[in-house]
Amino acid sequence: MLYLDATQHIRFASNWLPCYTAGQFEGENWILEDLLTTKQLQELLQVDRITIYRMLGDGRLRGFKVGGQWRFSRQEIEGWLQEQVTLGDGRQPSSGILPLSCVSAIQGICAEALNVAAVTVDLDGTPLTDVNNSCDFCSAILVTAEGRRRCSAAWKNAGDGQVHTCHAGLSCLGALIRVGNERVAIAATCQFAEEGWRPDLSALARDLGLKAEELGPILGSVRGVQDGSLDRVSRFVKRMADTFSEIGQERLELLSRLRHIAQVSTI
Repeated sequence: MLYLDATQHIRFASNWLPCYTAGQFEGENWILEDLLTTKQLQELLQVDRITIYRMLGDGRLRGFKVGGQWRFSRQEIEGWLQEQVTLGDGRQPSSGILPLSCVSAIQGICAEALNVAAVTVDLDGTPLTDVNNSCDFCSAILVTAEGRRRCSAAWKNAGDGQVHTCHAGLSCLGALIRVGNERVAIAATCQFAEEGWRPDLSALARDLGLKAEELGPILGSVRGVQDGSLDRVSRFVKRMADTFSEIGQERLELLSRLRHIAQVSTI
């Protein structure tokens, strides 16, 4: 019989063969009879092979390779299914439906393309992801509790799709992320200055508990956006939010299927 031990090797009699993996499994030996193939997992989840690979890629599934072929622990999949049932229990969708690793990767690309910062927040303005492409000036502000509170308020306001001016005089523009008919989060672009920005560093530093001389040298890290570029930022952030909405909707539908599968079948 073949076994897979914790060092990730296949044992056949007294010979040991390397088994390259994606995802680490803890605990005792894994008996190969307790592993599912990609095809078996497709049939179980009622999805195609590309969806399985995509779920592996964004961390929603864990698997490892045996002889170059993906295998999945039956016990791991059973536990994962139960977790998905809890997530897809029929309640109204919330920000928890978004695969944040995927969201963060996409918004990071958009932020660099637009030369602004980007963040996804819940409806109260609390960040769900890191702030991508943050400038040094705003990063210094975000180190402080008061700075985070004020920035959170600006991100929350950005959900109406209008250009807002934050407490530091910089612009913020966002769009709502919807799953089904529910608002679940806000995709926001921020940290860009429109023409004529002249911050009062002394007052800003005092309010945040910083020193003006700490902010002055990094003032030049703030990116400027001309009036003509605002339309481009607005279009991009709307498309970004729509993309996140589609991803959330796809995941919600998958979770609903998993919930049904878990209720009517056993592995």
